[in-house]
Amino acid sequence: MAVFNDLTKENETIILDDNEFVSCRFQNCELVYCGGIPPKLQHCYFTHCSWKLDEAAKRTILFLRSIYHSGPGGMELVDGTLKFIRSK
Repeated sequence: MAVFNDLTKENETIILDDNEFVSCRFQNCELVYCGGIPPKLQHCYFTHCSWKLDEAAKRTILFLRSIYHSGPGGMELVDGTLKFIRSK
């Protein structure tokens, strides 16, 4: 795992998988998560950035979307997952 401290990136594509970012600043960046080892993001600032989920991460989102629209109970399952994500 690479560790980046006090890094400032502008107008770049950043691969997040298996990296740690501490007190970093990202401006106008595309932040990409491919579904590998989750990144650690601590005390970072994001300004006008976008997220891109690719590979396994993208497939996970497509799976959740499929469950959400699958029929009775699917919406509740996905909403429960999002509620868990929002909890501390």
